Amino acid sequence: MSCQKSIFGKLENGEIVELYTITNKNGASVSLMTLGGGIQSLNVPDKNGNFSDVVLGFDEPKHYINPDLGFQGLLVGRYANRIRDAKFTMDGITYNTPKNQGTWTLHGGGRFSFSNWDVKETTDNSVAFSFFSPDMQDGFPGNFTLTVKYTLTDDNTLRLEYSVLSDKKTVANPTNHAYFNLSGNDGSTIENHLLQINADKFTETDDSQLPTGELGEVKGTMMDFTEMHKIGDRIDEPFRAIIDGIGYDNNYCLYNSEIGKMAQAAVLADEESGRKMEVWTDLPGIQLYCGGWLSKENNPGKGNAFVTFRRGVALETQFYPDSVNNANFPFVYVEANKEFKTVTEFRFSVM
Repeated sequence: MSCQKSIFGKLENGEIVELYTITNKNGASVSLMTLGGGIQSLNVPDKNGNFSDVVLGFDEPKHYINPDLGFQGLLVGRYANRIRDAKFTMDGITYNTPKNQGTWTLHGGGRFSFSNWDVKETTDNSVAFSFFSPDMQDGFPGNFTLTVKYTLTDDNTLRLEYSVLSDKKTVANPTNHAYFNLSGNDGSTIENHLLQINADKFTETDDSQLPTGELGEVKGTMMDFTEMHKIGDRIDEPFRAIIDGIGYDNNYCLYNSEIGKMAQAAVLADEESGRKMEVWTDLPGIQLYCGGWLSKENNPGKGNAFVTFRRGVALETQFYPDSVNNANFPFVYVEANKEFKTVTEFRFSVM
Protein backbone atom coordinates (compact mmCIF):
# COMPACT_ATOMS: atom_id res chain seq x y z
CA MET A 1 0.00 0.00 0.00
CA SER A 2 1.12 3.53 -0.68
CA CYS A 3 -0.31 7.05 -0.76
CA GLN A 4 1.38 9.61 -3.00
CA LYS A 5 0.68 13.35 -2.99
CA SER A 6 0.90 15.48 -6.14
CA ILE A 7 -0.41 18.76 -7.55
CA PHE A 8 -3.47 18.37 -9.78
CA GLY A 9 -3.59 22.04 -10.83
CA LYS A 10 -4.86 25.50 -9.98
CA LEU A 11 -8.28 27.10 -9.88
CA GLU A 12 -8.84 30.50 -11.46
CA ASN A 13 -8.63 32.12 -8.01
CA GLY A 14 -5.12 30.72 -7.63
CA GLU A 15 -5.97 27.97 -5.15
CA ILE A 16 -3.88 24.82 -5.50
CA VAL A 17 -5.76 21.53 -5.94
CA GLU A 18 -3.85 18.59 -4.50
CA LEU A 19 -4.18 14.96 -5.55
CA TYR A 20 -3.65 11.93 -3.28
CA THR A 21 -3.23 8.57 -5.02
CA ILE A 22 -3.63 5.36 -3.03
CA THR A 23 -2.40 2.13 -4.63
CA ASN A 24 -3.06 -1.31 -3.14
CA LYS A 25 -1.04 -4.53 -3.42
CA ASN A 26 -3.01 -5.60 -6.51
CA GLY A 27 -2.23 -2.40 -8.44
CA ALA A 28 -5.72 -0.95 -8.06
CA SER A 29 -5.63 2.76 -7.30
CA VAL A 30 -7.79 5.75 -6.47
CA SER A 31 -6.84 9.41 -6.92
CA LEU A 32 -8.60 11.79 -4.56
CA MET A 33 -8.54 15.56 -4.91
CA THR A 34 -8.92 18.33 -2.37
CA LEU A 35 -11.41 20.01 -4.72
CA GLY A 36 -14.81 18.87 -3.50
CA GLY A 37 -13.04 16.03 -1.64
CA GLY A 38 -13.67 14.20 -4.90
CA ILE A 39 -12.71 11.01 -6.71
CA GLN A 40 -10.65 12.04 -9.74
CA SER A 41 -9.84 8.53 -10.96
CA LEU A 42 -10.37 4.92 -9.88
CA ASN A 43 -8.45 2.15 -11.62
CA VAL A 44 -9.59 -1.45 -11.15
CA PRO A 45 -8.89 -4.67 -13.11
CA ASP A 46 -11.11 -6.38 -15.68
CA LYS A 47 -11.53 -10.15 -16.08
CA ASN A 48 -8.13 -10.35 -17.82
CA GLY A 49 -6.33 -8.32 -15.16
CA ASN A 50 -6.17 -5.15 -17.26
CA PHE A 51 -6.67 -1.89 -15.37
CA SER A 52 -8.91 0.98 -16.48
CA ASP A 53 -10.30 4.14 -14.92
CA VAL A 54 -13.97 3.49 -14.11
CA VAL A 55 -15.11 6.99 -13.07
CA LEU A 56 -15.80 9.96 -15.29
CA GLY A 57 -14.01 13.25 -14.74
CA PHE A 58 -11.62 15.80 -16.17
CA ASP A 59 -7.94 16.49 -16.79
CA GLU A 60 -8.23 20.02 -15.36
CA PRO A 61 -9.64 21.19 -12.01
CA LYS A 62 -11.61 24.08 -13.51
CA HIS A 63 -14.16 21.77 -15.14
CA TYR A 64 -15.15 20.18 -11.84
CA ILE A 65 -16.65 23.44 -10.55
CA ASN A 66 -18.99 23.86 -13.54
CA PRO A 67 -22.43 22.73 -12.26
CA ASP A 68 -23.56 22.02 -15.83
CA LEU A 69 -21.00 19.20 -15.93
CA GLY A 70 -22.76 17.18 -13.27
CA PHE A 71 -20.78 17.23 -9.97
CA GLN A 72 -18.37 14.60 -11.33
CA GLY A 73 -16.92 12.51 -8.48
CA LEU A 74 -17.48 15.25 -5.92
CA LEU A 75 -18.64 15.04 -2.32
CA VAL A 76 -22.01 16.70 -1.72
CA GLY A 77 -23.18 18.57 1.40
CA ARG A 78 -24.71 19.81 3.51
CA TYR A 79 -27.78 18.24 1.94
CA ALA A 80 -27.62 16.13 -1.23
CA ASN A 81 -30.39 16.03 -3.82
CA ARG A 82 -33.49 18.24 -3.72
CA ILE A 83 -35.17 20.51 -1.17
CA ARG A 84 -38.59 21.66 -2.39
CA ASP A 85 -39.13 25.45 -2.54
CA ALA A 86 -35.63 25.88 -1.08
CA LYS A 87 -36.87 25.80 2.50
CA PHE A 88 -37.61 23.48 5.39
CA THR A 89 -39.02 23.82 8.90
CA MET A 90 -37.35 22.31 11.96
CA ASP A 91 -38.67 22.75 15.51
CA GLY A 92 -41.00 25.50 14.33
CA ILE A 93 -38.32 27.57 12.59
CA THR A 94 -38.24 27.91 8.78
CA TYR A 95 -34.84 27.89 7.09
CA ASN A 96 -34.32 29.19 3.54
CA THR A 97 -31.68 27.50 1.39
CA PRO A 98 -30.18 28.50 -2.00
CA LYS A 99 -32.44 28.46 -5.07
CA ASN A 100 -29.76 27.09 -7.36
CA GLN A 101 -32.12 24.97 -9.48
CA GLY A 102 -35.21 26.94 -10.42
CA THR A 103 -37.27 27.35 -7.26
CA TRP A 104 -35.54 24.58 -5.31
CA THR A 105 -32.21 23.65 -3.78
CA LEU A 106 -29.99 21.05 -5.43
CA HIS A 107 -27.06 19.48 -3.56
CA GLY A 108 -27.11 22.08 -0.79
CA GLY A 109 -26.34 24.85 -3.27
CA GLY A 110 -23.03 23.34 -4.39
CA ARG A 111 -20.66 25.01 -1.92
CA PHE A 112 -19.24 21.78 -0.51
CA SER A 113 -18.67 20.31 -3.98
CA PHE A 114 -17.04 23.35 -5.58
CA SER A 115 -14.64 24.32 -2.77
CA ASN A 116 -11.25 23.03 -1.69
CA TRP A 117 -11.36 20.73 1.36
CA ASP A 118 -8.75 20.44 4.10
CA VAL A 119 -6.71 17.26 4.37
CA LYS A 120 -7.18 16.03 7.90
CA GLU A 121 -5.15 12.81 7.82
CA THR A 122 -3.38 10.45 5.45
CA THR A 123 -2.15 6.87 5.89
CA ASP A 124 -0.77 4.32 3.42
CA ASN A 125 -4.32 3.31 2.45
CA SER A 126 -6.54 6.26 3.41
CA VAL A 127 -7.15 10.00 3.08
CA ALA A 128 -9.54 12.00 5.26
CA PHE A 129 -10.92 15.34 4.00
CA SER A 130 -12.75 17.92 6.09
CA PHE A 131 -14.95 20.92 5.26
CA PHE A 132 -16.30 23.53 7.71
CA SER A 133 -19.48 25.52 7.14
CA PRO A 134 -20.34 28.29 9.63
CA ASP A 135 -23.75 28.72 11.26
CA MET A 136 -26.46 29.82 8.78
CA GLN A 137 -24.20 29.57 5.73
CA ASP A 138 -26.53 28.90 2.80
CA GLY A 139 -29.40 29.04 5.30
CA PHE A 140 -28.47 25.91 7.27
CA PRO A 141 -28.18 26.10 11.07
CA GLY A 142 -25.11 25.11 13.06
CA ASN A 143 -21.35 25.47 12.85
CA PHE A 144 -21.03 22.32 10.78
CA THR A 145 -18.05 20.11 9.94
CA LEU A 146 -18.22 17.24 7.47
CA THR A 147 -15.30 14.81 7.45
CA VAL A 148 -15.03 12.03 4.87
CA LYS A 149 -12.40 9.29 5.12
CA TYR A 150 -11.65 7.27 1.97
CA THR A 151 -9.97 3.89 2.43
CA LEU A 152 -8.83 1.59 -0.39
CA THR A 153 -8.50 -2.02 0.76
CA ASP A 154 -6.48 -4.87 -0.69
CA ASP A 155 -9.69 -6.58 -1.79
CA ASN A 156 -10.46 -3.61 -4.09
CA THR A 157 -13.09 -1.97 -1.90
CA LEU A 158 -13.32 1.82 -1.70
CA ARG A 159 -14.85 2.69 1.68
CA LEU A 160 -16.27 6.15 2.44
CA GLU A 161 -16.83 7.01 6.10
CA TYR A 162 -18.79 10.22 6.65
CA SER A 163 -18.78 12.08 9.97
CA VAL A 164 -20.89 15.16 10.76
CA LEU A 165 -20.55 17.43 13.80
CA SER A 166 -22.61 20.55 14.50
CA ASP A 167 -23.04 22.79 17.55
CA LYS A 168 -26.77 23.14 16.81
CA LYS A 169 -29.45 20.71 15.75
CA THR A 170 -29.39 20.61 11.96
CA VAL A 171 -29.89 18.49 8.84
CA ALA A 172 -27.36 16.53 6.80
CA ASN A 173 -27.52 14.26 3.77
CA PRO A 174 -23.97 13.78 2.45
CA THR A 175 -23.10 11.64 -0.55
CA ASN A 176 -20.53 11.18 -3.31
CA HIS A 177 -21.49 11.98 -6.90
CA ALA A 178 -19.16 9.68 -8.88
CA TYR A 179 -20.34 8.49 -12.29
CA PHE A 180 -19.23 4.95 -13.11
CA ASN A 181 -18.50 3.33 -16.45
CA LEU A 182 -16.98 -0.11 -15.89
CA SER A 183 -16.20 -0.85 -19.54
CA GLY A 184 -12.85 0.90 -19.84
CA ASN A 185 -14.00 2.02 -23.29
CA ASP A 186 -13.70 5.79 -23.75
CA GLY A 187 -16.61 5.99 -26.18
CA SER A 188 -19.14 3.71 -24.53
CA THR A 189 -22.33 4.73 -22.77
CA ILE A 190 -23.96 2.88 -19.90
CA GLU A 191 -27.07 1.46 -21.60
CA ASN A 192 -25.40 -1.97 -21.86
CA HIS A 193 -24.35 -2.07 -18.21
CA LEU A 194 -26.26 -4.55 -16.07
CA LEU A 195 -27.88 -3.19 -12.92
CA GLN A 196 -29.70 -4.57 -9.91
CA ILE A 197 -31.15 -2.35 -7.18
CA ASN A 198 -32.38 -3.90 -3.95
CA ALA A 199 -35.59 -1.89 -3.76
CA ASP A 200 -39.22 -2.52 -4.60
CA LYS A 201 -40.33 1.10 -4.17
CA PHE A 202 -39.25 4.53 -5.38
CA THR A 203 -40.13 8.08 -4.38
CA GLU A 204 -42.89 9.41 -6.63
CA THR A 205 -42.10 12.80 -8.18
CA ASP A 206 -43.87 15.67 -9.91
CA ASP A 207 -43.02 17.23 -13.28
CA SER A 208 -39.90 18.82 -11.76
CA GLN A 209 -38.79 15.50 -10.25
CA LEU A 210 -39.47 16.78 -6.75
CA PRO A 211 -40.84 14.14 -4.35
CA THR A 212 -44.58 14.21 -3.76
CA GLY A 213 -44.28 12.32 -0.47
CA GLU A 214 -45.75 9.15 -1.94
CA LEU A 215 -43.92 5.89 -2.70
CA GLY A 216 -44.47 3.99 -5.94
CA GLU A 217 -44.13 0.27 -6.65
CA VAL A 218 -41.43 -0.68 -9.17
CA LYS A 219 -43.03 -4.01 -10.09
CA GLY A 220 -44.35 -4.09 -13.64
CA THR A 221 -42.78 -0.75 -14.56
CA MET A 222 -39.62 0.49 -16.27
CA MET A 223 -38.35 1.34 -12.77
CA ASP A 224 -37.93 -2.32 -11.82
CA PHE A 225 -34.32 -3.39 -11.21
CA THR A 226 -35.13 -6.07 -8.64
CA GLU A 227 -33.66 -8.55 -11.14
CA MET A 228 -30.43 -7.61 -12.91
CA HIS A 229 -30.91 -6.36 -16.47
CA LYS A 230 -29.46 -3.78 -18.85
CA ILE A 231 -29.94 -0.13 -17.94
CA GLY A 232 -30.89 0.62 -21.52
CA ASP A 233 -33.66 -1.98 -21.75
CA ARG A 234 -36.38 0.46 -20.73
CA ILE A 235 -34.62 3.77 -20.12
CA ASP A 236 -36.60 5.61 -22.80
CA GLU A 237 -40.03 4.19 -21.98
CA PRO A 238 -42.60 6.84 -21.04
CA PHE A 239 -43.35 6.85 -17.32
CA ARG A 240 -44.81 9.32 -14.86
CA ALA A 241 -41.59 9.65 -12.80
CA ILE A 242 -39.32 10.08 -15.84
CA ILE A 243 -38.76 13.23 -17.88
CA ASP A 244 -38.90 12.45 -21.61
CA GLY A 245 -35.44 12.18 -23.16
CA ILE A 246 -33.64 12.23 -19.80
CA GLY A 247 -34.08 8.72 -18.44
CA TYR A 248 -33.42 7.62 -14.88
CA ASP A 249 -32.92 10.31 -12.24
CA ASN A 250 -34.80 8.71 -9.37
CA ASN A 251 -34.48 7.72 -5.73
CA TYR A 252 -35.02 4.06 -4.84
CA CYS A 253 -36.26 3.05 -1.38
CA LEU A 254 -33.98 0.21 -0.33
CA TYR A 255 -35.22 -3.02 1.25
CA ASN A 256 -32.94 -2.21 4.16
CA SER A 257 -34.46 0.86 5.79
CA GLU A 258 -32.69 0.36 9.12
CA ILE A 259 -30.49 3.44 9.31
CA GLY A 260 -26.99 2.52 10.48
CA LYS A 261 -27.11 -1.10 9.27
CA MET A 262 -24.89 -1.97 6.30
CA ALA A 263 -26.56 -3.81 3.43
CA GLN A 264 -26.11 -4.25 -0.29
CA ALA A 265 -27.96 -1.53 -2.19
CA ALA A 266 -27.04 -2.21 -5.82
CA VAL A 267 -24.88 -4.24 -8.20
CA LEU A 268 -23.51 -2.78 -11.43
CA ALA A 269 -21.71 -4.94 -14.01
CA ASP A 270 -20.26 -4.79 -17.51
CA GLU A 271 -20.30 -8.12 -19.34
CA GLU A 272 -17.60 -7.31 -21.87
CA SER A 273 -14.93 -6.27 -19.36
CA GLY A 274 -16.27 -8.55 -16.64
CA ARG A 275 -16.03 -5.77 -14.04
CA LYS A 276 -18.60 -5.75 -11.25
CA MET A 277 -19.27 -3.17 -8.55
CA GLU A 278 -21.41 -3.70 -5.46
CA VAL A 279 -22.72 -0.66 -3.58
CA TRP A 280 -23.20 -1.10 0.16
CA THR A 281 -24.65 1.52 2.49
CA ASP A 282 -26.28 2.07 5.87
CA LEU A 283 -28.70 4.66 4.47
CA PRO A 284 -32.24 3.93 3.21
CA GLY A 285 -32.06 5.36 -0.31
CA ILE A 286 -30.00 5.39 -3.50
CA GLN A 287 -30.35 7.80 -6.43
CA LEU A 288 -29.99 6.28 -9.89
CA TYR A 289 -28.88 8.94 -12.38
CA CYS A 290 -27.63 8.16 -15.86
CA GLY A 291 -26.33 11.57 -16.93
CA GLY A 292 -29.42 12.41 -18.95
CA TRP A 293 -29.04 16.15 -18.36
CA LEU A 294 -25.47 16.25 -19.71
CA SER A 295 -24.79 17.63 -23.17
CA LYS A 296 -24.54 15.07 -25.96
CA GLU A 297 -21.35 16.64 -27.32
CA ASN A 298 -18.63 19.26 -26.80
CA ASN A 299 -18.08 18.56 -23.09
CA PRO A 300 -14.53 18.04 -21.77
CA GLY A 301 -13.32 14.87 -20.06
CA LYS A 302 -10.15 12.85 -19.48
CA GLY A 303 -8.31 12.45 -22.76
CA ASN A 304 -10.90 11.16 -25.22
CA ALA A 305 -13.31 9.97 -22.51
CA PHE A 306 -15.72 12.88 -22.68
CA VAL A 307 -18.28 13.61 -19.97
CA THR A 308 -21.42 13.50 -22.09
CA PHE A 309 -25.00 12.16 -22.19
CA ARG A 310 -25.29 8.72 -20.54
CA ARG A 311 -21.53 8.14 -20.43
CA GLY A 312 -21.74 7.15 -16.76
CA VAL A 313 -24.16 6.10 -14.06
CA ALA A 314 -24.28 7.67 -10.60
CA LEU A 315 -25.48 5.56 -7.66
CA GLU A 316 -25.76 8.08 -4.82
CA THR A 317 -26.41 6.61 -1.36
CA GLN A 318 -28.59 8.97 0.66
CA PHE A 319 -31.63 9.78 2.70
CA TYR A 320 -34.58 10.21 0.35
CA PRO A 321 -34.60 13.58 -1.42
CA ASP A 322 -36.55 16.32 0.39
CA SER A 323 -36.81 14.18 3.53
CA VAL A 324 -36.72 17.44 5.49
CA ASN A 325 -40.20 18.23 4.12
CA ASN A 326 -41.69 14.73 4.26
CA ALA A 327 -42.21 13.42 7.77
CA ASN A 328 -43.06 9.93 6.46
CA PHE A 329 -39.58 9.49 4.91
CA PRO A 330 -36.88 7.80 7.06
CA PHE A 331 -34.50 10.48 8.34
CA VAL A 332 -32.18 11.30 11.22
CA TYR A 333 -31.53 14.85 12.37
CA VAL A 334 -28.04 15.79 13.49
CA GLU A 335 -28.29 16.68 17.18
CA ALA A 336 -26.12 19.38 18.71
CA ASN A 337 -22.60 18.19 19.57
CA LYS A 338 -23.49 14.59 18.74
CA GLU A 339 -21.59 12.96 15.89
CA PHE A 340 -23.62 11.54 13.01
CA LYS A 341 -21.89 8.83 10.95
CA THR A 342 -22.70 6.97 7.77
CA VAL A 343 -20.71 4.56 5.55
CA THR A 344 -20.78 3.68 1.87
CA GLU A 345 -18.64 1.06 0.14
CA PHE A 346 -17.95 0.43 -3.54
CA ARG A 347 -16.76 -3.18 -3.79
CA PHE A 348 -15.04 -4.14 -7.06
CA SER A 349 -14.61 -7.65 -8.44
CA VAL A 350 -15.13 -9.55 -11.70
CA MET A 351 -18.17 -11.49 -12.86
